[in-house]
Amino acid sequence: MFQRALDASNQQRWLLIVLLILTSMLTLIPTLRLLLEALQGWQLGSASPMMQVLQQPSTWRALGHSLYTSTLGTLIALVLGGLFAFTLTLTNIRGKALLVFCFMLPMMIPPQVTALSWLQLTGPGSPLLNTLGIAPPLGSPQPLYSAEGIALLLGIQHAPLVFLALRTSLIHLPRDLIEAARISGARQSHIWIDMILPLCRNGLIAGASIAFVSALGNFGIPAMLGIPASYYVLPTLIYQKMSGFGTSVLPEIASLSVLIGILALMG
Repeated sequence: MFQRALDASNQQRWLLIVLLILTSMLTLIPTLRLLLEALQGWQLGSASPMMQVLQQPSTWRALGHSLYTSTLGTLIALVLGGLFAFTLTLTNIRGKALLVFCFMLPMMIPPQVTALSWLQLTGPGSPLLNTLGIAPPLGSPQPLYSAEGIALLLGIQHAPLVFLALRTSLIHLPRDLIEAARISGARQSHIWIDMILPLCRNGLIAGASIAFVSALGNFGIPAMLGIPASYYVLPTLIYQKMSGFGTSVLPEIASLSVLIGILALMG
């Protein structure tokens, strides 16, 4: 018995070592390399690449844009994903499998394709809007070329993440407890506020966090909708820096990436 427990302990120890090595190779080492590149020349003080990036107004402007579009996109994703998760999990609506597949499509499609499809859908040449007679006139500005347009598509793109996280919590709700509350005469609003929402709070928080981090690092949608309007977020600012040349390009890109990483950790 003692030998068996010792063998199991050794197996767990080796498994832990293997996982630590894989984690270090896949995440920690690249991240540390990026951090070292960003801190290159730190002894120069205000003349270091990191400080020069932090002193540029474009950095803080892109940072504010990233926070605004990511936060607003997360709220939209929470509303869409939460509504869909509650509807499909707590009701007996028909065709659930088909509805789930259709709702998950934005996550399966590259964000650039999502942005392009919405641009075609809302533009003057939209077949749907022209059929309904509400298409914007030729030459009118595209409403999606804006911060709100970026946030809207970020919310649509990442709503399935909220749906998956929340659905997991809803599936494990104690149905007998909810039924007991209904039999006891509790109002539906009280059941939602006092039972369902507190019990699925972790799913909501997890879904919101994942949606925020995903929106923060999304490049395709801000690139398709923001660059034509000169509205830059941190990923598109990194792309703009990469198109330049010089010895300071890589440290500047690394510094901006560190900012994204800090915001992601906060999320």
